[in-house]
Amino acid sequence: MRHWFTRNGLAGLGRDLPFAALALLLGFAGMAASARAESRIALVIGNSAYATRPLANPRRDAELMVATLRGVGFEVSALYDGDQAAMKRAILDFGRRLRTTDSVGLFYYAGHGVQVDGENFLIPVGADIKDTEEVAISGVNVSELLKTMERAASRLNIAVLDACRDNPFPASSRTLARGLAPVTAPSGTLMAYATAPGQVALDGTGTNSPYTAALVKAIPLEGVALEEVFRRARRQVLEATNGRQTPWEHSSLTGEFFFKPKVARPEATSRNDDETGPADDARMTEIAAWDKIKTSAEAAAFRRHLDAYPDGIFTEVALVRIAKLEVKTLPWSWTFNKNEVVTGSTRGKGDGEFERAIALDGPTATPAQLAEAASLYKSSAEVGMPAAMYELGRAYDKGRGVPRDIAQAALWYRRAADLDHPAAMASLATMYEFGEGVPGDLAEAMRLYQLSADKGDAHAITSLAYLYAEGKGVARNPLQARALYGRAADKGQPRAMYNLALLHLKGIGGPQDFAQAVGWLKAAGDKGHKGAMRELAVLYDEGRGVARSPALAAELLLRAYHGGDPQARSDLQNRPETWSVATRRELQRKLTARGLYDGRVTGVMDARTRTALDQMASSQ
Repeated sequence: MRHWFTRNGLAGLGRDLPFAALALLLGFAGMAASARAESRIALVIGNSAYATRPLANPRRDAELMVATLRGVGFEVSALYDGDQAAMKRAILDFGRRLRTTDSVGLFYYAGHGVQVDGENFLIPVGADIKDTEEVAISGVNVSELLKTMERAASRLNIAVLDACRDNPFPASSRTLARGLAPVTAPSGTLMAYATAPGQVALDGTGTNSPYTAALVKAIPLEGVALEEVFRRARRQVLEATNGRQTPWEHSSLTGEFFFKPKVARPEATSRNDDETGPADDARMTEIAAWDKIKTSAEAAAFRRHLDAYPDGIFTEVALVRIAKLEVKTLPWSWTFNKNEVVTGSTRGKGDGEFERAIALDGPTATPAQLAEAASLYKSSAEVGMPAAMYELGRAYDKGRGVPRDIAQAALWYRRAADLDHPAAMASLATMYEFGEGVPGDLAEAMRLYQLSADKGDAHAITSLAYLYAEGKGVARNPLQARALYGRAADKGQPRAMYNLALLHLKGIGGPQDFAQAVGWLKAAGDKGHKGAMRELAVLYDEGRGVARSPALAAELLLRAYHGGDPQARSDLQNRPETWSVATRRELQRKLTARGLYDGRVTGVMDARTRTALDQMASSQ
């Protein structure tokens, strides 16, 4: 058993706020927080080999805790069976290592501990203590440990003492009573004990103590706040000991901390999304710009359009108009490789039909309009226009205006790709990646993604980055992945922005950088990426890289939920406890403001709250 003994007993936001406006608020809310990466520093000590009353488990407990803490990102120093000099030296070095900006310090001790005159002491191996008066001389004072941590000015400190509070020294038993002096945790510190004041903690009959065994199960849980980790450990210890041992904490924390924060997985290429085509807003913007110049008699107007929309849907038509308006041969930089549309007898054929098809093929198009657009795409495709071939492929791929036919989609994508159409190459590459419409072939997918990426297609660059990040079909290369995501993000690709943000959050492929992560998440959210909204909500909920704001976290989480983000819906419906109570309360307040919830604001995600969320999800 681990022991403590005492001589004198116990010592005394709005529903319709545009995302751009919300992003401005997010920027102001984030100014107060440090964007530097968080340093996690731990010291673990396990003492078992006492000459008097040796303990079976402390060393094993310490070894298990070392592995657990390293698994959640701590730099851990370990000391096993340390004498007084070794323990004091380890604590001094620990304090020095904590003197970094935004550090989190964790001290864990397993072994004998005692209390004398309201002071708590850790007992080194080799301590020859025959009376209570010798404890202060031969032990290590917990108060000195706490002062060392406090002087380091860490953002947050955690001290965990898995030590019994019973007398390890029989000669002193007549003058001692069980019990632990309660310690008031210094500001920004959580003190955790294996058992409550006046109680005895158990060493356990297995390979680990009940307390450490429970704690190492709770620490790696994703999205569980610090206090909840210790609550879960307490419940498990109570169950394992049939109520004989109740772990105890005292906290002066003001912020949130997560051993394993909620960090999403990168968003993969998908055959079910529509990323290979322009986003609806961008498409409509280009159509409006084209309408203003399409009857112009000046080649310069079409050149300006090409400069503004280098990967636009009217690229080939603009080239045709320039060819018609200029007598001289087009400069090589304006020509499409293998593109017969702007030269020879086919010049200009199909461009009128293509323009009409684009005008019909909008986000609010009726089935009849989509069918007419598909027919016009086919007319333009049959006279050799790559853009029309690509759009016809998309029509077959998505079943827009024609019955869905992925074999036909692959055929038209391939024809356009053979004429060097970048988006068609990317779409065909995705088919090869997933083996849909064509046989699965990662090598061919890589080749086509690379060709398309070389031509600047943002979707292809993003997909190529994902393959490098995951090691799918190619050797894993996080550095290359981050660089490629950066290229695509600079082009405004939302998935690239989101995935790049996750790499910055995790420190993959380069240094951890919360400022960059938050910036890219805001940019992706401003483009409507629901996963980015949810991830921003996580950061504001936890106060990680930004100033903590439950109100902003709740607003972003609701927007992600309403937009259909699967992770946001899973969180709130299946595991709401991964979000702080403060954020859940704000969420209920916002549902009340939307007229969807009329219950009490408790933070408990009850049936009434879930019903309100369902109503919001089904609303337009």
